[in-house]
Amino acid sequence: MDDEIRDGLWRRTVEVTAEGQADLIKKVAAVERLLKKLAAEKPKPRRARGEGALYFRQRDGMWVGQIELPRGPDGKRQKTKPIYSKDRAVVVAKLGKLKDDAEKGLLSQSDVRLTVGDYLDTWIVEVAPTKVKPHALASYKSAINTRIKPAIGGRRLAELKPDDIRQMHKWILAAKYKHGKVEKTYTTRSVEEAHNVLSSALSDALADGKVHRNVCELVSKPNVLSRSHGDLTSEHARAVLIAAIEHHDPMATRWAAGLMLGGRQGELLGLEWDRVDFDRGMLDLSWQLEWLPLKSGADPEDPDRFDIEPGFEHRPIWRGAAWTRPKTTKSQRVVPLPEPLAAILTLHRDRTPANRWNLVWVSTPKKSSRWQTATPIGDSVDRDGWKAAQERAGVDPVDVHAMRGTTATLLMEAGVDARIIQAILGHSNVVTTRGYQTVNLDAARASLGNLHGLLELS
Repeated sequence: MDDEIRDGLWRRTVEVTAEGQADLIKKVAAVERLLKKLAAEKPKPRRARGEGALYFRQRDGMWVGQIELPRGPDGKRQKTKPIYSKDRAVVVAKLGKLKDDAEKGLLSQSDVRLTVGDYLDTWIVEVAPTKVKPHALASYKSAINTRIKPAIGGRRLAELKPDDIRQMHKWILAAKYKHGKVEKTYTTRSVEEAHNVLSSALSDALADGKVHRNVCELVSKPNVLSRSHGDLTSEHARAVLIAAIEHHDPMATRWAAGLMLGGRQGELLGLEWDRVDFDRGMLDLSWQLEWLPLKSGADPEDPDRFDIEPGFEHRPIWRGAAWTRPKTTKSQRVVPLPEPLAAILTLHRDRTPANRWNLVWVSTPKKSSRWQTATPIGDSVDRDGWKAAQERAGVDPVDVHAMRGTTATLLMEAGVDARIIQAILGHSNVVTTRGYQTVNLDAARASLGNLHGLLELS
């Protein structure tokens, strides 16, 4: 003990009454013992700034830890959500993980409490439109609002776990929704769609440093119970075309093109005459008809009327209709024009009045229609016409998209090589998983010529 302190204390004892001397001596001795104890103990190192706070909570016996994040743009401090455990080592380990994430930029002030729902609301407006086509964006929004957000929208984005994704799958399969007045349940395909949309969003969140992994990639998607479109047999395909020609169906050539070329609905409805080369016997399917959303209050004749992302390649047609590029470069293709199809297309061109868009097929004006001139054909009108054509021929209707499968089936029946079928259909996985390979146009033309015999058209 310091000599000056000791002398001062004893001088003070002389001044006090005799009765208090004994008590004061005891207090001085206690102070000496405390000072010796403190001198013997090594001071605990203070946790460095940024390493987090760690303390023991007496009332429940829990260790509690947090780390402090850098100040945000508003200048305010914010801590992470507290970590609790009765095991100190567990809390220390988790604090270390949080510290590493913060140093890597995986945690920010705004991301700490960001929920899955809040992130998706921003992502669907700011990010998704730059990655997907407008018609696909509508299905993305539906998956988010009707399935993903109701299931896990309240979860913290940064804390999302694989088990949350599995719970989302279960929730969707158990949920019910209204379709008109009918109550329905979701299918495994609906689960797969939601999984894919969320996975796409999490990939962007990972790139932005908002999460440290895409948990969707750690969870298997459900086995989809696919519903086959069904295909027409060669006999039924022939019956449909013959009946359409005999009944002067203005879309007879449209059905023939769908069955003999395997073109997608939008590719054929958007086909222009200047992309049909009768002299060289080929057809350019590099554009498709698509109905795009319009800006609120936009003039339907304004070239800038579409509510789409800048740089989205399109050519306006009429009101919401536009030519857009097919989804992949393989889809943008030139296909051979079979002689029987060329013959009936020539007759169709010569007998059909020209239209201002130079489209091969347009709707026929009706007296009851508000449009007294021909217009581009909508998907539902085309679908209804195809159903009527099949019923007229006494054939059980299949979906309009099944024409592509029918083309593949007919070509396979004719013994055409799978590589050539892939090239004709513009899809690398219709009948085989083998990769796309360049196919000679003459070989493809000869293959499509086989359909002349199958369909017995002349």
